[in-house]
Amino acid sequence: MDLGQNHQPHKLDELAGLINKAIAKAQSRRHPRKIIDLTGKRFGRLVVLALHAEKSRFGWVCRCDCGGERIVRGSDLIRGMSKSCNCLRKEMFAKRSTKHGLCRSRAYQSWKGMKARCFNPRDRAYPDYGGRGITVCERWLIFENFYADMGERPPGMSLDRINNDGNYEPGNCRWATVAEQLANRRPRRHSKRRRKRSSLAALQSYVAAMRGVRSEAAKAPHD
Repeated sequence: MDLGQNHQPHKLDELAGLINKAIAKAQSRRHPRKIIDLTGKRFGRLVVLALHAEKSRFGWVCRCDCGGERIVRGSDLIRGMSKSCNCLRKEMFAKRSTKHGLCRSRAYQSWKGMKARCFNPRDRAYPDYGGRGITVCERWLIFENFYADMGERPPGMSLDRINNDGNYEPGNCRWATVAEQLANRRPRRHSKRRRKRSSLAALQSYVAAMRGVRSEAAKAPHD
């Protein structure tokens, strides 16, 4: 019995605390917190237009500088948590993802092709470039450096090495026309397959010629 009597005051204190909380909650409902008018104020890119009808307890209709509209909590506006209609976040993400913004330029395509010819054994032109020891200088492994030295590729031109036995590097490259490329082309050696084809064609011509000789000989009168 003594144990129960010792704990009874603690239970009464807990009950009194719960009652006080309930009373405070009821009073807060009767006397709601005063809403601060944010109409016409700017927060970053957002300008507050009006209090939202259905979300009047926390929502404000805001118009962004980009033209979009968004409902934002007043506390988020005041604390700087919302500064745009999410367009600012998209722009920052795109900026972080884009290094130079020239991925679709003609110069970038030439730069990619140059590296593929020199470093990718699966590239069709690799045997005449990387397979022959032609490489790209260390400076031009970064596109921004290549673009700073060569600039944008003019329409109708392509990347050409002045010395066909030299590497891709400043001083040995230019933008050249098709005619200039052909005039500066390295003479190609005939492959074994081409030699076999040419030998086969010569043999076929020889056989056809011999057949013609035999045919003429058969038609000739015999003594």
